[in-house]
Amino acid sequence: MKETIKRSYWSSGWDRFRKNPMGMAGAVIVVSLYLIALFAPVIAPGDPVDHGDLPSMRHLPPGGSHLLGTDKFGRDVLTRLLYGSRISLVIGFIAVAISVLIGTIVGAVAGYAGGIVDSVIMRIVDALMAIPRLFLLLTCIALFSRSIWLIIFLLGATSWMATVRLVRAQLLTIKEQDFVVAAEALGAGKRRIILKHLIPNTLTVIIISATLRIGGIILAEAALSFLGLGVPPPTPSWGQMVFEGREVLLGAWWVSTFPGLAIIITVIGYNLLGDGLRDAFDPVQFS
Repeated sequence: MKETIKRSYWSSGWDRFRKNPMGMAGAVIVVSLYLIALFAPVIAPGDPVDHGDLPSMRHLPPGGSHLLGTDKFGRDVLTRLLYGSRISLVIGFIAVAISVLIGTIVGAVAGYAGGIVDSVIMRIVDALMAIPRLFLLLTCIALFSRSIWLIIFLLGATSWMATVRLVRAQLLTIKEQDFVVAAEALGAGKRRIILKHLIPNTLTVIIISATLRIGGIILAEAALSFLGLGVPPPTPSWGQMVFEGREVLLGAWWVSTFPGLAIIITVIGYNLLGDGLRDAFDPVQFS
């Protein structure tokens, strides 16, 4: 009976999602972006770090053999844009996975334990949320050597607090339901109850939260790259490309414009997808 209810919940949710044009548009955008990133070596017309002949190829306008123009080193902007999608999307996905993992575990412990444990954890979360995130990122990057994996870890490790609040709020309701009380009466341990009963019943909230958060992570990486503290060159990322073109916005607008548009489209796509999933799988609405 319980499995039938779960199947009905998910199937009904997907039916509602498919009828949501904005949510489907977001899904198409996100899937298309990941397909472009996956097949970047096939689609890209050249090498993203290959320098052209500087006197004749630097800052060529869009058109001809360079559809989106070239940058100050004569590198093809389209090629770097396609390869940059790999870096930006992977950073967003892995950083959110780290954030969600930490936030789910901490939120589950706080929500189920309650009492002094819950109070201590939430006061720590409140204190961390009060620290400006950009300041914390800049401090950590200044203390360690810059690398892609450091950027990913820092973005994930500084964005889990909101997930804690969501998971905790959900668990405060779920832990009072009959199936949790029955599991406790049968002698199930706290770890088993959290992993087998509580967390699986918060997956909807976690997935929606993660989807909405990826766009913010990509923006944060772009902000770091724009400040010159993101992915180290010559590895292309969209934020770094915007940073590299900031000094020639009037004479070579294409260097920053196209990666900036890619960031905007990606964030809009994830936000539309997240809103669609929230509308389709909202437990309150379903009940």
